[in-house]
Amino acid sequence: MRQPLNIKLADLRQDQLKELILITEQVFADCGVDFYLLGAIARDAWYAKEQIDSRATRDVDFALYVSGERHFSVVIHQLREKHGFSTMEEESYRLQTPFGYHIDLIPFGEISIDETVQPDGAIGKPVFINGFEEIYKSATVQVKTEEDGLKFSVATLPAIIMLKLISYDDRSEKRTQDPLDIAEIIENYFEIEKELIYEHHHDLFEGNDFELDEISAVVIGREINSIVDQSPRLRERVIHILSLEEKTQKKMAEAMVRGDGTLAQVENWFRLILRGLKS
Repeated sequence: MRQPLNIKLADLRQDQLKELILITEQVFADCGVDFYLLGAIARDAWYAKEQIDSRATRDVDFALYVSGERHFSVVIHQLREKHGFSTMEEESYRLQTPFGYHIDLIPFGEISIDETVQPDGAIGKPVFINGFEEIYKSATVQVKTEEDGLKFSVATLPAIIMLKLISYDDRSEKRTQDPLDIAEIIENYFEIEKELIYEHHHDLFEGNDFELDEISAVVIGREINSIVDQSPRLRERVIHILSLEEKTQKKMAEAMVRGDGTLAQVENWFRLILRGLKS
């Protein structure tokens, strides 16, 4: 089991984040719902470990393990009626807090059907949840904040990459930031997870002429492999995306080029992630 991630909540640069987590955690506990954080806040919790800067956001994504639509509806009702949260437009899974945050509550578990879920009939397009349950089972780490002992779980960085790969493949027109986020995580991964890499992936330093970002790509693939290990359909989907065979996937690779990077470098990352995933 991974050691907790110890950070300072102030390093996330989010006013009232503690209040948000305390409210949601209490509601989820009252409703018998387990959860973890993903998206930008989860990424920033990892970045805070090494004081890596990131863009600020007021969007917080929660993955909720629920038993069905009724169970999920109770959570939404509690947040709205007892804490003044409001539903945004017709998307019942997206709420606005009274203090400026937008939160997405993404259900998984018994509510999921054929890899998608519609929490409410008013939603015009399904929310894709590929991999959420697999991440819950094998790819979360507990965060502890040093100043107040606040505790919550976040997805691992490879899990976040996997979700971003799938999200971009599903809705590239709405997920334009995902490619750059993936590239940024790969570039910073070695520094953030060097203890894990030295302890569990030391073989990559033997007989290979890898750069640090290339070692990171292989390790990310191995970590994704552990997530998809019990889901052949999810494994097949991730491998297909990493193959860069389709137009959307090629577009994603092109959009990942940042700074002095090149498309050849990005394509090499994908080959190495695939290598790790298949090892």
